Amino acid sequence: MKKRLLALLLILVLLIPAGVASAATRYRVNTSSLKVRMMPSESAQVLASYRLDFVLTVQSTSDGWSYVKFTTGKEGYVQTKFISKATAGTAWITNDDTAMRSGPGGDFVAYAKLARGRKVSVLSWGSKYSYISAGDLGTGYVVNDLLSRKKVAASGNASKNMSTSGGDYDAWVLNAGYRKVNLRSGASTSAPIIASYSTGTKVRVIEHTSKWDLIEVDGNTGYMMTKYLCTSQPAPTNILPVITNPPTGNYTAYVVSSNRKAVNMRKGPGNYSVIASVPYGAEVTVLKHDTKWDKISYGGKTGYMENKFLQLSVPAGGTAAPTTQPTAKPAFQPYSATIYSANGKSVNVHYKPDKSTSNVHGMGDNGRLEVGTTVQVIGLTGYWAEIEYGGKTGFVLQEYLR
Repeated sequence: MKKRLLALLLILVLLIPAGVASAATRYRVNTSSLKVRMMPSESAQVLASYRLDFVLTVQSTSDGWSYVKFTTGKEGYVQTKFISKATAGTAWITNDDTAMRSGPGGDFVAYAKLARGRKVSVLSWGSKYSYISAGDLGTGYVVNDLLSRKKVAASGNASKNMSTSGGDYDAWVLNAGYRKVNLRSGASTSAPIIASYSTGTKVRVIEHTSKWDLIEVDGNTGYMMTKYLCTSQPAPTNILPVITNPPTGNYTAYVVSSNRKAVNMRKGPGNYSVIASVPYGAEVTVLKHDTKWDKISYGGKTGYMENKFLQLSVPAGGTAAPTTQPTAKPAFQPYSATIYSANGKSVNVHYKPDKSTSNVHGMGDNGRLEVGTTVQVIGLTGYWAEIEYGGKTGFVLQEYLR
């Protein structure tokens, strides 16, 4: 009987694929920035990137690639040479109010403040940050300088949970500006973007804090700023009315926009130069109505505006009073975005908003930025965005930003 059982166990072991690793085996990132890809190929789409000391588990390994899952819940393929098997152990906290963070860096949110002398289990010793378990306070990352392998006398103070409330409830994305809200791999605006979601998207809040919530949405787990989440479902974003049956001859219309910002009047019907920035609710005269662009008159100037920004009635909060001079264009508000391309290839950054100009020397790899790179958008020109990265500026097509 024993021989039969041993034979059966041997067969089962042989049936396990050679590349499959134990799900409980922890690894850590051993490079400054590790790209997570959709497929095991350097040309595959980049899903996210993780910094040094982030902890993950390996699901399978083959031909220099591993399919992994990070502590944030993100899954994908990484190059095996950029991860190292974690070393576990025991440690003691050396200072009161030691932050236990959601990621290996001071820019990640602190979920707990640990007291001097508290004993913790180190799940992964890192080069700068270690991933620990603090019992009832959960798991997180602590800077190595505040961990001792030798027992430390307790201060007598208590460790503190920094979460403002529990989670496990439904919420909805709400952004008054109607721009999509980023879901990030860490509780920081510099953390990699996992995905972006529109107002009205339903999410599940796992853990709530004063600034960042850990949420689950569409199978993704990550962090979203608390100010962009509400516990009651918002009304759907209204689609701007389009004038489909305009009056004959010249007629009056009013400028509308979903974010109540000014709309550009251009020199021609397309990506032409901007003549004026017409404020929300302003009265204009439509000289010619077409399928997409209307020829209009405003403030003594004649130009073109997309007719999706025009309606026949005065909008809520608008004014019917004409303005003799066009309002100055409002100052552009910079924001962060991520480089994206459908084929996963790097994107050219040009000196000017023109494909024929050369790439910006010294930015990225010879003027090309990898998919997943976070940049600062400092201006928009037609179909182009002016970006800043690594202290240099350049232009990319807006379709390559997410």
